[in-house]
Amino acid sequence: MNTTFELDEDFEWFLEQFGSPTFSQSVTSETIKKFQGKLPDRLLAYWQEYGFCGFKNGLFWVVNPDDYEGVLEAWLGDTEIVEQDAYYVIARSAFGELYLWGANNGFKYIIDTTNGWVIEKKGDKKNIAKGNMDDAIQLFFYLKRPEPLDIKDPEEKPLFEQCKIMHKPLAYDEMYAFEPALFLGGEPKLENTNKVNIFAHLSMLASFGQKELLDKDGLIQKAFG
Repeated sequence: MNTTFELDEDFEWFLEQFGSPTFSQSVTSETIKKFQGKLPDRLLAYWQEYGFCGFKNGLFWVVNPDDYEGVLEAWLGDTEIVEQDAYYVIARSAFGELYLWGANNGFKYIIDTTNGWVIEKKGDKKNIAKGNMDDAIQLFFYLKRPEPLDIKDPEEKPLFEQCKIMHKPLAYDEMYAFEPALFLGGEPKLENTNKVNIFAHLSMLASFGQKELLDKDGLIQKAFG
């Protein structure tokens, strides 16, 4: 890989929305080499330049896929999804929403762990087949916005900043969780939140076995009934 980093317009736009990383840990050359050919070179270039990092004090994170292998297995190991492509968690939100990248399909799935949903996206199979994997990952970051990453309480007030004040900012391995989980009847209220270890918590949520696989139409039906 070329070690000279040049900022592209798409990631520059992402940084305009999210600011510079508020947390960063460097990525080893061994990790970079491990994912060469599996993930876009452009993503690996972001890793080299910014590290595995958090933005907006933990609202959005670019993560090491190795750390999420166990969580991914817990959520998708009994589905056909893992047979269709090699998937990796490349990013996540403060509330444990996971963003999956497939070696052949690109950005194909979101795991909304708070609701127990595995959401199927359009993906980038045609783009990647043409050798445009870097364009696909740049688009992923270009389309990200802070507001949809937050969760609102019943009064439509965003919870992230409230959680940050009550529970302190997140570390790399932490998330804000609802107790009980929303798919178990919990409500998205500040008094129902806690700061937990993301790996232990997401594995526990998967163990309830209540995940639903949703495409675009299924998601719309969930939102509007």
